[in-house]
Amino acid sequence: MARWLVPSLVAVLAASAHAQPVDPYAPPAPLAPLANQDPQLTDQVAASLVTRAQELFEAKIYLDAKQLAVEALVKAPNGPSAARAKAIIKASNAALGILEPTAPILDAPTVVVPITEPLATDPAMPPADLGRPYKAAAMTHGALFGGSLGGMIGALVTPNSQAGGAVLFGLPLAAVGALIAPEVARKVDADNAQVLTLGAGNLWGGVIGGMFAASVEGGNGGKVTGAGVMVGSTIGATLGTLGTIGFAKDHQFTEGDVTLIDTFAGVGTLGGLTVGMLMQPAQREAYAVNSILGAAAGLVTGYVVAPMTNTTPRRMSRVAGLALAGGAVPFLLYAAIYDPHSDADERVVGALSSVGLIGGTWLGFYLTRDMDVGLDVNSRKKKEDDDAPAAMLGRSSSGRWAVDGLALKPLDPRLAPQKGLALTLVGATF
Repeated sequence: MARWLVPSLVAVLAASAHAQPVDPYAPPAPLAPLANQDPQLTDQVAASLVTRAQELFEAKIYLDAKQLAVEALVKAPNGPSAARAKAIIKASNAALGILEPTAPILDAPTVVVPITEPLATDPAMPPADLGRPYKAAAMTHGALFGGSLGGMIGALVTPNSQAGGAVLFGLPLAAVGALIAPEVARKVDADNAQVLTLGAGNLWGGVIGGMFAASVEGGNGGKVTGAGVMVGSTIGATLGTLGTIGFAKDHQFTEGDVTLIDTFAGVGTLGGLTVGMLMQPAQREAYAVNSILGAAAGLVTGYVVAPMTNTTPRRMSRVAGLALAGGAVPFLLYAAIYDPHSDADERVVGALSSVGLIGGTWLGFYLTRDMDVGLDVNSRKKKEDDDAPAAMLGRSSSGRWAVDGLALKPLDPRLAPQKGLALTLVGATF
């Protein structure tokens, strides 16, 4: 009897314990950690949050930037983007007038980089500068424009020693341009993408202007002078900079877009010279004309495809490097096949170099197809700037006119019995 009594008592006690009411005011039990959570996916999500926080910080939306940075830090406290998240939080606190906490933001077991450290390079994302991201680009393009202007003045005032005069005046004005340009960018509150947009107009306007002057002076056996080239380059740089003010003002391009345009323009310029080697024209100014056409084709191609691609400066630096390598490698063959009595060696090298430029560009895009996915975001472009209908020349509801490329669509069978395509020249939204 006793041996049956013990199990019965146990069963009764268990049932009694199971039937006890639950305290409705008791705190919920903590959730068990997810054992199968992918750390790589977590780091990618955190990196995306930090990227968006960076964009909001640059747009001076400090509170939202801090919120996203905190979420990224909670998501991956020891991930590769944790240091940048902490730096954004610190910079946002400073902008909002919030005192820094004395304790760490998260009670993590380990800290990769202390919060007082400067920004570290994130292997998953391009490095960013929370202070003045535009300064390096502004200094570079300011120096280019100042040097071109000084070179023109020096070559004109010293006709007997144009090269010496260009250097004498060009170096001081290049230094002045490097000092003034960042201050101008700061006063107009320009971001890095806007500075790069103006810089692209400055750079390629100067290249095309200089090549144009060389082709004009060298026509019909004329002599190309340094003063003429410098005048053409300075005029081209000025017109190019003025012509891109509208694009920069409307935040038309991201940093990656401008870098892609620069890369295509550079490949086109070099391709014009290598195609000239293949052609071996009777008039040497044809090289300059080829470069003008190549640069223009690269600029137009970049303008059309840049907004449709996911490119960052880091990715495009690799594409440009492979394109340059593909075009340069055939010149190693030139020393071995050089023949002073024939043009065949130049033709072979020119053909191989042209193919190498195109092949290197394609290979660069292919090898970097998974790099910085989703980071080419234009957060400052207004939504009303994108509602223009598809047309070669379109007007958005904000009043902005832009060239949008070829707008082809099938013919409506109700309007035309035959099959075909319609090209829309002008479209507008009001």
